[in-house]
Amino acid sequence: MKILNKEFVLFFIRIMLVLTSAILGYLIGKEYWHNDLLSYVGFVFGFTIGFIVVLVERSMGSISTRKILTGGIGLFVGLLIVNYITYQLFKAFFTSSVLGYVTYAFVNFVAGYMGLIIGLRVSDDFSMGIAADSSSRSNLKNKPVSENISNEQPSDYCSYKIIDTSSLIDGRILDVAKTGFIDGILVIPTFVLHELQHIADSQDPLKRVKGRRGLDILKELMDDKNIKIEFTDVDYFNIKEVDAKLIAFAKERGGKIITTDFNLNKVAQVRNISVLNINDLTRALRPILLPGEMMTVLIAKEGREKNQGIAYMDDGTMVVVEDAMKLVGSEPEVIVTSVFQTSSGRMIFAKINYEKEQVQQSSNFNLS
Repeated sequence: MKILNKEFVLFFIRIMLVLTSAILGYLIGKEYWHNDLLSYVGFVFGFTIGFIVVLVERSMGSISTRKILTGGIGLFVGLLIVNYITYQLFKAFFTSSVLGYVTYAFVNFVAGYMGLIIGLRVSDDFSMGIAADSSSRSNLKNKPVSENISNEQPSDYCSYKIIDTSSLIDGRILDVAKTGFIDGILVIPTFVLHELQHIADSQDPLKRVKGRRGLDILKELMDDKNIKIEFTDVDYFNIKEVDAKLIAFAKERGGKIITTDFNLNKVAQVRNISVLNINDLTRALRPILLPGEMMTVLIAKEGREKNQGIAYMDDGTMVVVEDAMKLVGSEPEVIVTSVFQTSSGRMIFAKINYEKEQVQQSSNFNLS
């Protein structure tokens, strides 16, 4: 309800702004032109200006406050400088001339545009420099002087890892972050936090549990002093999908997205955005088993073929054990016979280690 109220208030303010601008244009036209037709022209002109202001305001929702501030400063400085330099020149050479007014307006437009662009570029360079400086300072505090000299990072180095909702709900991001394998700063945009809160407040019990788990994982990440985590209030009101907002944010900040979402992973790769997929990391860290190695598994169920038993490793890899149909529920030691890699994952075939089983049976017989 809060989101609906906020959108309604914004919509009402925008409507009032356009209507006020149109009425003001009508009154100005009637006051200065004393003509009903030109008054209506002023009404249309005021309405157009108000509508353009609303469009600009909506587009500014995807721009950070820092960029708006620096861009505004650049625009002001550019106009100030060009007016200080050229005002007397135009006053002397183009007095009361239409060409003079047009040229003067064009020069102001070019100067303002150049100041705006320079301000936006300064904002990007400044943010990159601040992030790199803070990252390097935090590293310098924990290293001896000799190490600081040899392992110095470039001045423009900055590493943002943008966390999405699926990775927080999954929870493995916490264990990976605690190991220190993820460098840089973990960034959580406000729209991701809102989506997680919306899931936690869902009427569906399963979604509600997932959302609350994601919030618990986020709290543990925040409580760990060794993990650098930041929140940003940047939002893209002209984009509805959270995944599309993540891609736009990552492209703007030059960061990498941490996710477990398969579709987001593919779309980000198409947009040339780096993705750290926790599922890919898990698959890469699976233990390598060679034929002849032994391990102990729990026979979970019967297999499709005759006398086969099915077991699963901790990472979910299926193990097909020969002559284990009657051993469901037990944990025999097996010998790996072959390993097959398929498009859906790995499949391990094994047989029971009868030598160890016979040794155990004989030892149990002697004890009895």
